[in-house]
Amino acid sequence: MRGRRALVVVGALAATATPAAADEPPFTIGGQPAWFVMAGATAGGTVAIDTRGGFVGGEVSLARVVEAHYLGLYVDAYRDFGVDGTYLTFGPELGWVRRSRTLPVSLGLDGGGAVRFSDERALGATGRVFFVVAGTVALFARYAYLDAAEDDHVVQLGVTMKFPMWRVR
Repeated sequence: MRGRRALVVVGALAATATPAAADEPPFTIGGQPAWFVMAGATAGGTVAIDTRGGFVGGEVSLARVVEAHYLGLYVDAYRDFGVDGTYLTFGPELGWVRRSRTLPVSLGLDGGGAVRFSDERALGATGRVFFVVAGTVALFARYAYLDAAEDDHVVQLGVTMKFPMWRVR
């Protein structure tokens, strides 16, 4: 009788047993892949057209960071006081991150479409190369070609300060 009871108890425990699950994710070394929404301000100067001038605006991007690389989308809008117009640029961005405790840096490229709203609306394409220091401050050089009657080739040098607004795993 006693053997039967023990067998029933062991059988009941075995039937209701579930594998153990950890509440916390396992410990890993290195960065975990994550999505980031970043936003910030941008400023600089248009340097290679007759109507040179400064610009100021903002930028928003969504990027997926995996290991030492990132890929995402960006959009920026800024007012150029030289051409007395507003630009909107947008497209994909990609880059490489050198992680360091003392000075993390990143190199990246982005590009895509460009629209200039001034006396006439001009459409075109743009590309930008940038160097990011400490994950926040980016120095960049941008080239844009627009279908405008004048000032169709635009070269700009600038700085962007972006900060992560949201992080999604």
